[in-house]
Amino acid sequence: MAEPQIFDDEMLEEPVASIEQVTETIENDEDKGITEEQLKQLLSSEIADAMTYIQGSEFIADDRETAYEYYRGVMDDLPSPEGRSRVTDRAVSTYINMMLPSLLRVFTAGKYIAIYEPNNEQNTKIAEVITHYVNECVFRKDNQGEMIIRDWAWNALVGKVGVVKSYYDESSKTEEETYEGLNDMEFADIVERVEANPELEVKAHTATSVQGPDPMGNTVNMTEHDLQVERTVNTSTIKLENIEWEEFIISRDAKNLEDAVLKSHRTYKRAGDLIEMGYDPDVVAHLPTYTNRAYQSASFDEYYRERNRADSPDPNLREVLVHEGIVKCDYDGTGVRDWYFVCGGGENVVEVLTMEHYDCQIVFADFCPEPIPNLFFGRCPADSLVEIQRANTVITRMMLDSGYLSMTPQREVVFDNLVNPEQLTNLSPGAPVYVTRANTIREMQVPFVGSQALNMLTHFETEAEKRTGVSKASMGLEPDALANQTATAANIAYSSSLGKVEMIARMWADNGMRKLFAGILKQLIKYQDFTRIIRMSGQEIAIDPRQWEMFKDVDVNIDTGLGTGNRDRDMAMINAIVGKQEAIIGQFGTSSPLVDLNKYSRALQDMAQTAGIKDPEQYFGEIPVDYQPPQKPPSAEQMEAQRKMQKDQQDFQVKMMGLQLKARELALKEAQVLADSGQQMSPADIQKLQLQYEKMLIDAELKQQKLALDAQAKMQELEVEARLEQYAIDKKAPSGQGIIPD
Repeated sequence: MAEPQIFDDEMLEEPVASIEQVTETIENDEDKGITEEQLKQLLSSEIADAMTYIQGSEFIADDRETAYEYYRGVMDDLPSPEGRSRVTDRAVSTYINMMLPSLLRVFTAGKYIAIYEPNNEQNTKIAEVITHYVNECVFRKDNQGEMIIRDWAWNALVGKVGVVKSYYDESSKTEEETYEGLNDMEFADIVERVEANPELEVKAHTATSVQGPDPMGNTVNMTEHDLQVERTVNTSTIKLENIEWEEFIISRDAKNLEDAVLKSHRTYKRAGDLIEMGYDPDVVAHLPTYTNRAYQSASFDEYYRERNRADSPDPNLREVLVHEGIVKCDYDGTGVRDWYFVCGGGENVVEVLTMEHYDCQIVFADFCPEPIPNLFFGRCPADSLVEIQRANTVITRMMLDSGYLSMTPQREVVFDNLVNPEQLTNLSPGAPVYVTRANTIREMQVPFVGSQALNMLTHFETEAEKRTGVSKASMGLEPDALANQTATAANIAYSSSLGKVEMIARMWADNGMRKLFAGILKQLIKYQDFTRIIRMSGQEIAIDPRQWEMFKDVDVNIDTGLGTGNRDRDMAMINAIVGKQEAIIGQFGTSSPLVDLNKYSRALQDMAQTAGIKDPEQYFGEIPVDYQPPQKPPSAEQMEAQRKMQKDQQDFQVKMMGLQLKARELALKEAQVLADSGQQMSPADIQKLQLQYEKMLIDAELKQQKLALDAQAKMQELEVEARLEQYAIDKKAPSGQGIIPD
């Protein structure tokens, strides 16, 4: 990462008009609106003012350069005298590299970084598809998202502010297919396939008359076809790019990214690249070759060398300066300022390549680890570590010098008493030194100050941990760091050490990440004009963002919950929740209003996700709305009770049939007796006989109902006993390991 590029001194000394002054001048014109020259003046003025502010500020440019040099271990501001230790401390790189994994884990521990919320319940499935497509396909697959996040965090931790740019890159890939010796039927089939597929195009076709055998074996005249087919695959997608410090400029008075009158990416492109992007070749030809790539620090020479391709035989290889940004001005002369996307070329914007109303052509997303109210540029951990590294370097050098002098002390010598003075300059172990008088050579003892120096280094190490929020305990680098603390004290120390890192992650999520993913969705909806096939949950899905217009302003939630805090603590809490859920389901069943199977499934998914599994759905799925849980098979007692009830019912039915038969036999017998005697049954006798028969039927029905109620009560009693036994088993089982009934 390079430090800010600076203008020439002459350029910085020129008076710079503000954008308000330029706009006022334009508004006073009779014609209204902005001419091309006025537009160039306006852009040049605002860009120069922003560059002067950023590169002329000790708080911004100088701090960035120092932080970067210290990160690399280059400390030219702390020279070492000849013959003394030249060791340098690496506090900046050490603590920055310790913070990076914690920040990255916050956003990469879960399945998705950004989750798009549906507008209503009917759009839940579409929101899930959008979430999957943006996270997995666009962010991770198309842009190596983890590297984008890593570099973004590094730029912010070392250089105060990290900025990522997203834009829609229109591109395609061409493949050629060659066919030789086709007959008429084969040729017709391929042509039909080409006509049906807009990605295919016939580039060359050759027909040759030849003689060959027909199906009957006769020699006939035939036509052979040679065909060349070109396949053009649309590979356009959203591109993400980390912007280097010296390449991002913003208005001097900007308090935040949204309100800045100008925010621009100051970059370098080859002329040929601009032509491929669709810009007018004649306009590009007028752009001057940019060769002023001098940096404030000579230490950057090994990384950024002057790239002057002005003498190249291919003019498209020459390098030009381009500004791609967003500006707020009254371009149309209506008296009302509006936002415009602008692309200008040259240091002083000698050519305007494009100027149009802003509609998410590019999206900037910023991240400042330690923001200062009312300022765009805040502070970063590297700013606080520079002093620590400087102090540690001085102390370490003093300790090493002290040790060297203590172990190899200087000697006080009476020169005239030496037989051979050269012996002192070529000393070898055990070799004698000849003298003419005793006590000619005396060692000058230098006390070793290593213990005091180590105490000072420990002090500054503690100070570095306070400033960054990163400690050995939180990073797991020292196993006995918490050995002499109680569990409560250890948790307090751990949580305190992570507090600063978690705060940085939260600000990053709420500001930068949310901006980035909201912008990606808007760009997809506006610019992706083709269907893309992706895989989701093992199925192929056709993605067409043009159908997502209603979702362009949806809320974006950044998932940071599972990556922060103590993973063991989170797992223990989820285990406790799952244990309570299992106990409730075991007592009240899966249809309980307190805990149903869907809630239980979500808890299991969270458990798997906390354990680091990215796709917990492959283990625990959602319960369908119309799902009916299978009935639990009856126990042996229940089956026996049911069998006895069925037998009693059968016995009763047999008994009822016997009673009915007896009643019929009695009625026939009485009728026969009356017939033999020549008498007829009176109406009263008939009624009496009917009443007796109905009484028999009612008694039988009551007895049958009593048998059914007794059997039902027995079944309920057995079911309650089974639930009580299950509750006793769950109560004895460890938390989170209960048994869920089928």
